[in-house]
Amino acid sequence: MVTETMNEADNIEKRAKRYKDLTPQEKWQIFLETNTKDAPVGEILRRYGLYSSELTRIRRQAEAGALKEFGMSRNSKKAQAVPYSQYARLEMELTAKEKALAQMSEEYLL
Repeated sequence: MVTETMNEADNIEKRAKRYKDLTPQEKWQIFLETNTKDAPVGEILRRYGLYSSELTRIRRQAEAGALKEFGMSRNSKKAQAVPYSQYARLEMELTAKEKALAQMSEEYLL
């Protein structure tokens, strides 16, 4: 009974190590194979001894790597720095336009 438990623990450990042993080239190959049209994803995962959650992780890594190479974050564009003088000028312009819009709205209502 103790031997069976040890064997199960060894199998789980081997499966966990298997994912860590994948090279970037193998991960890329898995990504490409599973993203082709009508690909038998289950068959591909069994061949590599992976679970669908590990495929999800590979896909996220591929997306993150692609976005990093394109120079973007996952959710937003890179913030641009604006000089204070330009910011102050634009703020004054916006205030003037808001006042003009308010006056036009009053005149329209009258």
